[in-house]
Amino acid sequence: MTRWFVFSADILDAKADGLICSANPNLNPSGGVGGAPLLRYGNEMQEFLHGHLRSTGQRFIKPGNAVIAPPFKSPYKAIAHAVAIDAFYDTNCDLIRSAYEKAIGELAAASCRTIAAACLACGYGRCSVTKFVESIEPLIAKWYPNVDTITLVTTNTELSDAIATVVRATKC
Repeated sequence: MTRWFVFSADILDAKADGLICSANPNLNPSGGVGGAPLLRYGNEMQEFLHGHLRSTGQRFIKPGNAVIAPPFKSPYKAIAHAVAIDAFYDTNCDLIRSAYEKAIGELAAASCRTIAAACLACGYGRCSVTKFVESIEPLIAKWYPNVDTITLVTTNTELSDAIATVVRATKC
């Protein structure tokens, strides 16, 4: 059974095998949680993501998907850049769920048994606390083969409290 947790902190301080960070459709980790690895670990991640778009002949990643990247200088085995917003930063429950599903699947395939995950679409994506919790509730009840724990990480206390309530209720 995959266990879910919530942690109120900087996501790059969470210990895990894999990381799910938020990305925009152009794969520009320019700010917020998406930009944090770039600031801490250097520009190689950005170069890889733009190279991925070029090598696949795409100008953008369709919302609801994720791109797996090597760890570069980070302590993770792999980093999934999950796109849960469209070009206008709009989102919905289906996009958020799909982005998590793709990212979790990719990280599991990369032998990541523990995953630290950003709260997708909650920053620039403007997803409300209520909508985010509605989005992830079905995910928390699922078992993901080869994934022991998924920890949602946020600095938003209201969001972490709401997630903790759902995680506790799902464990019962």
